[in-house]
Amino acid sequence: MTFPTDPNRRQPKGDHNRRLALGLEPDVFAREAGVTLEQLRQYELTSPDQDFDLEVARRVGFTLERLEANPPASQKVVN
Repeated sequence: MTFPTDPNRRQPKGDHNRRLALGLEPDVFAREAGVTLEQLRQYELTSPDQDFDLEVARRVGFTLERLEANPPASQKVVN
């Protein structure tokens, strides 16, 4: 599945769900992405009609792509 690389087109709620699917706690993911826990929380709680920090979106998106390509042991797969 291809996700938008343009940070303007990211979907914070979708990125939140992708993080959850990786089985990573917010603080662990924030460290991986190089953002603060508060920045990650603000980003993931952004409503579709709100603006978000584009640099945080870029970092989150890059980190999700990297971790999904090489999933951590915490990822849980349910069939």
